[in-house]
Amino acid sequence: MPYPMQTALADRPQAAAPEKTHGAGVPLNGKVDIYPEMPRPEFDGVGGQAYAARMRDEAASDLIAIVCNGKLPPRLDYLAGMRSAEHPSVMRLVDSGVVAWPDGRYLYTFAYQHPPAPRFMRFLEETHAPMSEDAINHHFVAPLIGALAEFTRTGVFHGAIRPTNLFWRFGSTTPPQLGECLSVPSGIGQPVLFETVERGMAAPLARGPGSHADDCYAFGVMVALFILGQNPLKGLDDNAILQLKMERGSFNALIGNHRLSPTQIELLRGLLTDDGRQRWASADLEQWKSGRRLTPRGTDIGRRASRHFEFMGREYWQVRPLANAFAGHVPEAVRAVENGSLDKWLRRSLGDEERAASVGEAVASLKLSGKTANFDEQLVARTCIALDPSAPIRYRGLAVMPAGIPVLLAEAVMNGGNISLLADTISSQLVTFWVDRQKELKVDLVPLAQQFERLMSAIEKSSYGNGIERALYELNPALPCLSPMLRAYYATTPKALLPALEKVAASAERPQDPVDRHIAAFLAVRDRRSDIMLEYLSPSENPIRRGLAMLTIFSEMQYRYGPDHLPQLARWLLGFLEPSVRRYFGVGLRNNIQKHIQDAADKGNIKAMAHLIDNPERIERDREEFTAARLLYFSILKEIAHLEKQMKSRTNIAEDVGKPLAATLSCLLALLLAIASAARAVWMGF
Repeated sequence: MPYPMQTALADRPQAAAPEKTHGAGVPLNGKVDIYPEMPRPEFDGVGGQAYAARMRDEAASDLIAIVCNGKLPPRLDYLAGMRSAEHPSVMRLVDSGVVAWPDGRYLYTFAYQHPPAPRFMRFLEETHAPMSEDAINHHFVAPLIGALAEFTRTGVFHGAIRPTNLFWRFGSTTPPQLGECLSVPSGIGQPVLFETVERGMAAPLARGPGSHADDCYAFGVMVALFILGQNPLKGLDDNAILQLKMERGSFNALIGNHRLSPTQIELLRGLLTDDGRQRWASADLEQWKSGRRLTPRGTDIGRRASRHFEFMGREYWQVRPLANAFAGHVPEAVRAVENGSLDKWLRRSLGDEERAASVGEAVASLKLSGKTANFDEQLVARTCIALDPSAPIRYRGLAVMPAGIPVLLAEAVMNGGNISLLADTISSQLVTFWVDRQKELKVDLVPLAQQFERLMSAIEKSSYGNGIERALYELNPALPCLSPMLRAYYATTPKALLPALEKVAASAERPQDPVDRHIAAFLAVRDRRSDIMLEYLSPSENPIRRGLAMLTIFSEMQYRYGPDHLPQLARWLLGFLEPSVRRYFGVGLRNNIQKHIQDAADKGNIKAMAHLIDNPERIERDREEFTAARLLYFSILKEIAHLEKQMKSRTNIAEDVGKPLAATLSCLLALLLAIASAARAVWMGF
């Protein structure tokens, strides 16, 4: 069945290379110009379309730009390695970065040197005439062995080695060149045919970054198809291909009864062994190329039991196919584990005491943990890990390699996937259990388990700066901020955050708040912000504390990263500062601060706004003046009360003393009047 990328390539016409570019190019880092009106569909990548491009100062340069579509995060962790890779069979990465695309989006873009030949195959079902063994080894195998050696030197896992991602003319002496591999996470676009059994069992997004051994396996499959001239598993779906590989082994599944030379058999056996510990690496391939013969050691990957285990009406003779069947039928698998039939088969028919003990420990540890939520699913997940430790974690319909959880989580957030299932997978400590069961490279996997252990507590917290968003950015160091308001701007660093928010603030559809859970978690991880400060950003927080936290964070970021002028964002913050302005007691001071803050906001100076509104000296002086004013006010009130008390005392005295005195005086006055009247009468009588 054709894969989407292959179908897309088949449906598009094979455009010829343009003789010269025209129109204005979209600049990439000021060095490369990309021409949106000149698509190059024959070079499209899985993660985006290809366009003609050239170096700005070199008119004769011929580049291809892969513009990511933004649906999945590109693999930026391998940028340095790909830039330093120098080999004719490796597509040379010239530059990369974020471009402002004409449709208004900001998209990550890779600029490559133009491949020297067309795409080798457009469909895996294509057939080619056989070449001589010497021609195959000299013109096809040897150059690609050099490419694998270069990947080993630069620390790159390509993850997209397949005939449909190879540029070469059949029979040409020009070295074949591997296509791009950075536009999407590894596993996307890679057919199960080219993946190891372990990676093939996982969902494409959940396969993880992979290893050099996985690249060597894909190379072996590609060489096998090239030697045979066709795809021997043509017409089989992914499940059938996996089942065939598990039961027969990859080499036998692909080669079957085809007759090959001893040299070719040796090469393919070395590359297609299903035990990654025994698989040939680039150093072994270099020795093979120089004529030294190596013999792969045997493994027990396909070990058969003396008697079959019957499950869901089928007979299983090997552990790996049985574990895969368990993962798809949880209730029946639980019965097989709890009734002891699995343990009996492992010990008696397979003779594997170690694996039986591991299954027993898995069951016992889960029961001792006291977990009841999704108990059956966890029991089967742990049993499958114990049976087939190198396979992915299979839990509640999810099949994921532990290192694939970060990309799966990013995709779920970007495209609306099942985030709760991933959070449950992390919280169930299945990653730790998986790491504990690995026999090889366990030391390298311990940091992964420790990281997931740390994230468990963060996921359980609902505060800003924590939750599943914190896990998202901890697990994906190169991921841009996925806040809904910033999706179009591809802000991968704190320095890019403020300019993006300035554009959001200028838009008519800006949200109510300039900070959400994603921005808080992004700053917690990328800017190492204090958890306490980020918790203050919650909408349920005290308005004064929340406004000051926003202002503090953004002002410090403007001071460290710039730009110096952010008027739209500064005005956006003004509405959150009203409670902080009102906390000043002096009316004149408050009005003065309000005026100066408005002026600073108009200039886009968030640093000045923070200095104005959160100046400790000014706050202390205002508090002291307010305290002094209060003391003076209370002193005046006390004096008024005293005076009022005194006034009340005078009135009482006047009433108590004045009444008798007035009566006495009245009596005396009356007596005097009486005497005067009597004397007058006497005098008149005389």
